[in-house]
Amino acid sequence: MRTDSVFAALRFRDHAAYAVSLEYREIERGSRVVETLCPRDWTNAQAEAWLDWADAAPQDLPQMTLAPVPADEALNGAISVYASRLMNWGHALGYFSDAAFAYEFQSEIVATLLSGLAAPALALKDGHRRHPMAGDRVPDAPEPRYSALDDHACTRELQDLLVAARSEEIARSTRDQLHAALSDISAAIARTEGEHRASLQGNPALARAALKARKLGASDALIRLAIQSSQNLTEDSALPDWSRQVVHTDAPLSGAKIITASRDLIAAGDPSGRLAAQTMLESGRLWIAFDPRDAEALDNAFIAPRAAINAWAFWRDGAFDAEGFAACTALWTVALDIETAIAYAATPEADERLRRLRPLGLTVAGLAELLIAKGLGAEDGLDFAASVMALCDAQSLRTSAQLAKTLGTFSGFAADKDAIVSSLGQKLYRLSPLKSADLKAHSLTALQEALKAAKTTGLRNAQTTALFDDAELSLRLGVTLGDTPLPRLTGYLETEDGVPVQVLHPAVHAALSKDEIDTVRRHLLGARTLADAPYIHAQALKTKGLSDFEISHLEAALITATRLEDVFSASVLDTDFIKDVWGLSDDDLNAPTFNLLSVMGFSEPEIAAAQGWLFGHADITGCDGLDEATMARLAPPTIKMQMALRQRLEAFAAAPSAAPVVLNWDQTTGEALKIMAKMAGNDLRAIGLTRRAAPESLTLDIPEFEEARRPVEAPREAPTAQKVIEKIIERERSRQKLPDRRKGYIQKASVGGHKVYIHTGEYEDGALGEIFIDMHKEGAAFRSLMNNFAISVSIGLQYGVPLDEFVDAFVFTRFEPAGPVSGNDSIKSATSILDYIFRELAISYLNRDDLSNADPDALNADGLGQGHGLSQLQGENEGIAASQLISKGFMRGQPDNLVVVPFAKKPVRDDNSDPSKAGGE
Repeated sequence: MRTDSVFAALRFRDHAAYAVSLEYREIERGSRVVETLCPRDWTNAQAEAWLDWADAAPQDLPQMTLAPVPADEALNGAISVYASRLMNWGHALGYFSDAAFAYEFQSEIVATLLSGLAAPALALKDGHRRHPMAGDRVPDAPEPRYSALDDHACTRELQDLLVAARSEEIARSTRDQLHAALSDISAAIARTEGEHRASLQGNPALARAALKARKLGASDALIRLAIQSSQNLTEDSALPDWSRQVVHTDAPLSGAKIITASRDLIAAGDPSGRLAAQTMLESGRLWIAFDPRDAEALDNAFIAPRAAINAWAFWRDGAFDAEGFAACTALWTVALDIETAIAYAATPEADERLRRLRPLGLTVAGLAELLIAKGLGAEDGLDFAASVMALCDAQSLRTSAQLAKTLGTFSGFAADKDAIVSSLGQKLYRLSPLKSADLKAHSLTALQEALKAAKTTGLRNAQTTALFDDAELSLRLGVTLGDTPLPRLTGYLETEDGVPVQVLHPAVHAALSKDEIDTVRRHLLGARTLADAPYIHAQALKTKGLSDFEISHLEAALITATRLEDVFSASVLDTDFIKDVWGLSDDDLNAPTFNLLSVMGFSEPEIAAAQGWLFGHADITGCDGLDEATMARLAPPTIKMQMALRQRLEAFAAAPSAAPVVLNWDQTTGEALKIMAKMAGNDLRAIGLTRRAAPESLTLDIPEFEEARRPVEAPREAPTAQKVIEKIIERERSRQKLPDRRKGYIQKASVGGHKVYIHTGEYEDGALGEIFIDMHKEGAAFRSLMNNFAISVSIGLQYGVPLDEFVDAFVFTRFEPAGPVSGNDSIKSATSILDYIFRELAISYLNRDDLSNADPDALNADGLGQGHGLSQLQGENEGIAASQLISKGFMRGQPDNLVVVPFAKKPVRDDNSDPSKAGGE
């Protein structure tokens, strides 16, 4: 290779020779079964995903190809074909000094794929591409411009994107229903015999299906076509069914829309973000970046060729193989750089940008599995994950610098050299706090070499690493990607006949002791036997009329079932036996809501308890026998923990994370706005949201109403004209003065480092009547302006102007000073002094909690908050001195004789106390 040092530490071919065991497997693919050779530890789902990837992979080759080597038979030779394509194009483009290095590169790529060390993402099979061997100069592209959220043009763009997303969803929903309805027409003809099978008048089933299709929008011509094409249709006909649809495979996220916004604006919960949040949830194609350079990096990450390095596969014998991980990263940096020259793009603009900037999308996989296996606490886990990402980024940058020495830099490096060198220096600074010594040492060495080379010969790629989520790539590797949490603590192994058996995840197994493994296995996987089961056990079933014979059938069914309802059903117990014992009919057995356990007399809580005992639980919650540290490591991560991990990884990734935060299907736009504010407040570089699809079983309870018929009105005589006398009474608005001795409060806070004091004055009924604003260390002109502004607001309040009008007029105004707010328990950021003042007044006097942007769970140590103030909630029912709430001077000393009695909280009753005494009390 022309940069031979890149492959100095490669040894994956030797590792795969003894670590990978292949076997033949029969894989179902649509309507056929394919026999293929694949690694023994792959599941059938993984093997099928790899076969789908192979079918969609491009196979074009340059004219001057090297002599083919004997192809590896794995996946019917598909992996060898992929590696051979990279090798031949790399050799033609000058990546390798001779054929020996080219063949070595190919064998190492095949070894990493079969060993599960790395995998590429699905690429376009065709599209737009300038030929890799063409020598034409790539013209300089115009500077990208990203719309700002507070621009009017951006509002129109978001509205158009939202409308397009809704149109696509409506079209998809209507198309699916219409396809099914036309399929019912064909089925109604195929199931019927006789000469009238295709007649609307002679086949009632056909008539009902056609009427349904018409109601769904099918034209009569389309219905006639469906009937005509189905006249000779039989149940075993080879004609395609009307339910089949054409599926187009496009590049993932090819239609992504990126805008920019102010971090303070989003963190403050500005209403302008509501449209963006709604568009994110409905389209899944909108991202918000807080810096134009991050917006450009994210845009490049969407078009870059992608691959993932499986960090979990480098956890061997209780230690992480940093050298092997770095060598694999270097290998796949070269592979992806070749892909930038030969990959297809979705648009001509994307192809031009791909050739000019040569961005790479290399990410880390298996981090969630690795952190669980290492048994690290929250902070140590974050540090280790950041160290792995730092090593991946540093090694890929060093490889990019080595490639640039002989193959040249990307177009535009000279113009951005200062910014790139500065960015590398900042990454060196971020390495300092890391605690993982081995990973930190490797990262420092690689990054220092990259920085030194960048100053002299430049970098081959504008960016090399990324964070993204790809379900198909994750399935092929068998691990999570980036900061994605482990979806479940269990996995599946397949028997020789392909039956999946649920087991503990290998990462969970590696993190626990033998006793802990037994405890967790029982909790997650269940006992799978009726012995000692709560409520529903053998003795209880005998009292319900079952014999040992039926119970043995139930025990056998528990091994492969996943629900009690599937075990206690007619498919396991004899149908006649169920009818005779419980006096049921066929209609009862076929009813959608039929539940044999309920018929037998078991309650819902009893069924739920037995379900958990027999089949296990979804997570570790409620597992007895584990210490708090172990429970915390295995518990599902909170959204705050996920944000913290993403923030650590983004510090070393070249681009912000392109993986959207997934919300539940029933979460609202208001909840999305709160999550956006938290993401902005946690210094994430970009925001993306999406929402899970609603469950197919969702059924709305829509009442049916008959249209009210208007009674026929009798003709009425025209009414006689009446003379209306209107008298307008005007009343002059008078000023309602405040009492001379008035109450109120003083609030001290700091907005963007500027101290602000708010004094309020109230009427006897507690209504706000005046405000004073005092700011220290400001100029005399600005302080006088704020004082006079407060006086004008006070006069308006005393003349009857509602406080709501002032709040709506001045909240979310933007000018300096602005930013973080300290000293206020409800407001943590503001866009200006006026925004802070009227937020405070609205919260205090109008109960406008929607204008509060503090942590709503600040008292909840188990949630997203930190437990601040928890001690104030854990006391007994003690009285609070009124002097803490009422001015002593205003009451002239009287609060000393008053206390506030907490009536709301009931006293805790001692369960061991005498009930007769309790009743007497």
